[in-house]
Amino acid sequence: MTRRLALLSLVVLIALACGQSETSRAHQIVLGAIYPLSGPQAEGGKQELAGVQAALRVSGVNVRLQVIDATTPQAASAAVDTLVRDYHVPAILGTYGSTLAAAASARAEELKTVYWETGAVADPITTQRHYVFRTVATGSALGRIAVTFTHDVLMPSAPLTAPRAVVVRVNDIYGRSVGGGEEQLARADGINVVDVIEYNPSAYDADVIAARLAQDRPDYLWDVSYIDDGITIWNAVLAHHIKLKGAIGTSSAFCMQQFSERVGAGSIGVYAADKPDASISLAALSPSGQALLARAKAAYQGSMEIPAMAGFVGGWTLFHYVIPNAGASISAASIRAAALKVDVPAGDSINGGGVKFAGPGTLDEGQNTRAAAVVGQWQAVGVMKVVYPPAYAN
Repeated sequence: MTRRLALLSLVVLIALACGQSETSRAHQIVLGAIYPLSGPQAEGGKQELAGVQAALRVSGVNVRLQVIDATTPQAASAAVDTLVRDYHVPAILGTYGSTLAAAASARAEELKTVYWETGAVADPITTQRHYVFRTVATGSALGRIAVTFTHDVLMPSAPLTAPRAVVVRVNDIYGRSVGGGEEQLARADGINVVDVIEYNPSAYDADVIAARLAQDRPDYLWDVSYIDDGITIWNAVLAHHIKLKGAIGTSSAFCMQQFSERVGAGSIGVYAADKPDASISLAALSPSGQALLARAKAAYQGSMEIPAMAGFVGGWTLFHYVIPNAGASISAASIRAAALKVDVPAGDSINGGGVKFAGPGTLDEGQNTRAAAVVGQWQAVGVMKVVYPPAYAN
């Protein structure tokens, strides 16, 4: 009799577990995710997606991510079609790379599906869009902080009557967003941009670029490159013995661990403007931001570099602040409405920023107006320290 009761209890427990599993699946929300998980941007793409996944684990929200690897704009756009057609997702996260994000977000906008950008910085991604949201800073904002740092920190230590700067940038939406922000603010700050060297990252001659830079005789170099071309161009600058009072790169190259490791001692002293990583000063975080950073690090289980931090912030904002407040019937419209109500003070996000999206009627509707940006410096091979703004400096 006891044996029969035990067997009956086991059957009941299995039935209950299956019922709970089926109920859980029935209420599970499926969202899309598009990142470059192979190809030249794979390292950053994988880190950013891992940050999103860590945020999902910490949030505890019942969401499943349908992930697609995309390495070209065409593949990113096609991935949006697949996710909407086959999985009926109301929102898609992505994409780390600006050229990928431009294509994917444009297609999502056409399909009236929320596109949630966690890392790409090119300005047009959120320009005149209604279903696109971005939690990180724009490219022009990164360009401006590079110029502000040059003007406020570097120039006073080397007084110049007519400071000269050169912009080296890739000839795409990313390069022109960051470089455009640099040119615009430089004029206002009295820095003469004597040359803009634009190049194709798939077909360029680093020695030709370095030779032209040498002829320009700049005091400051602002470089907007991808990792492979950025390293090649910087090595050419070193080989041509070009004397600079400061060199500041931006995201996707100079800030990456690969940059310092592959360039070696030649990277020491170089600056990079980008989103913060997990090493920022805790003084930039509120008590709740510090507590969340500790949870994020535990969930990520590794060194949270810049893409991972950006992915976590983007994911956490969606999973913690938006999805739970998007109503019983989750749709693109309800996600959009909930996102526009998010109001996270500066310091509460784990990167020292906050979240407040520009609202309807603004040019960059959906852009996070409280996104964080910093300048770091390679102070040893593989060791970058945040040096600006002062509140973030470590």
